[in-house]
Amino acid sequence: MLDIKLVRSNPEYLQEICKNRRVDVDVAKIVELDRVKRELQQSLESLRSEANENAKNSTVEKSVSIARGKELKQKSLSLEKQLSEVELELEGQLLLLPNTYADDTPIGMDDDANVEVTKYSAPPEFDFEPKDHIFLANRLGMDFEAGVKTSGSGFPILKGTIAKLETALMRFVMDRAEAAGFVQVNIPLMVKQEIMQGAGFNPRRTETASELFPLMHDNLFMIGTAEVPLVGQFSDEILARNELPVKVFSMSPCFRREGASGRRDAGLYRNKTFTKVELVALVEPEQSEKTLEEILAFEIGIFESLGIHFRVIRICSGDLGAPAFKKYDLEAWMLGRDRTGGWGWGELTSCSNCTDFQARRLQVRYKSENGKNVHVHTLNGTGITTRAIIPLLEQYQQADNSIKVPAVLQPYLNTEVLQG
Repeated sequence: MLDIKLVRSNPEYLQEICKNRRVDVDVAKIVELDRVKRELQQSLESLRSEANENAKNSTVEKSVSIARGKELKQKSLSLEKQLSEVELELEGQLLLLPNTYADDTPIGMDDDANVEVTKYSAPPEFDFEPKDHIFLANRLGMDFEAGVKTSGSGFPILKGTIAKLETALMRFVMDRAEAAGFVQVNIPLMVKQEIMQGAGFNPRRTETASELFPLMHDNLFMIGTAEVPLVGQFSDEILARNELPVKVFSMSPCFRREGASGRRDAGLYRNKTFTKVELVALVEPEQSEKTLEEILAFEIGIFESLGIHFRVIRICSGDLGAPAFKKYDLEAWMLGRDRTGGWGWGELTSCSNCTDFQARRLQVRYKSENGKNVHVHTLNGTGITTRAIIPLLEQYQQADNSIKVPAVLQPYLNTEVLQG
């Protein structure tokens, strides 16, 4: 949520941001609702003051004073009702506003406008025809048919070797996160609607548009990312300054109602459930830009250690998502991601600086040096997901369809080669 003072003072600026972020919100309407709210508040205060003066006035007859008191009470009740309705509508409109974005954000409407920052290592070269990860993963224990039996499409079951590979990746990144000063947190997989909304996700979208799995009878939602409970656990809290920075991580399953929409999304690329290690930091505002670069460096270090060909991109305005002020993605070289079916870039992880956007909505604050309650800045980063299996299989495949294991994963798998 944005500071209402910013909305009042810069409506044209915010309307331009909404346009560039593909968010359909009428900022002028918000400004008008805020004006009406303040006028109603002033009128209500005047009525209450007049009612107090009337009650204290001993120079008029008691019957006149009582009648006037009843009249003022009725007017107050009417204004309170109007004020409540306006406040509710204003809050709803404010919740639709996205965060602002950094001045150097690339402006564009979709991922075609994202800007490459740098590439790492070189594309793999083969003296044989390489297979895609679907063929390779099937040989190692990926079973979509079994998943369809139990849960429907988009729920792959990983067995045996492929399951061990996923676990190894998670353990490797969790160990790295702990070494970097992040504390492990085991989180609930369901959160309340107000926590989901406070984190910047919109559970009130239409049933067909929402990516969330709702449990409506319980007012709960399955998490699409551990970011939500990791940040949400601090809602309505005032932290001591010496408690910052808070650096936490979690390994959890994630649930999203999206599914593969074509060959480019097939296999392990896009499913309704996957496993992820998520990192979250709560910091003082002055530290958030530096912290984002540290999380980015952590993610780069993970994939450099794995030895795969990947790149970093800067996310454009229309691809940011509501909470992010600044965002990077890491993309790997994968078979089938090109629109012709060849090698192309596919998202691996991301990291975002959400400034005080989530903290305002969730009321996460800290006691500053001068004693004021200040909203923290929140940041998040993906350590790794199930999707990382794709470039590992494709870039490390051998002519006999076996998979060479990166050195950093060998202690977790107790082997140098994965055989189907």
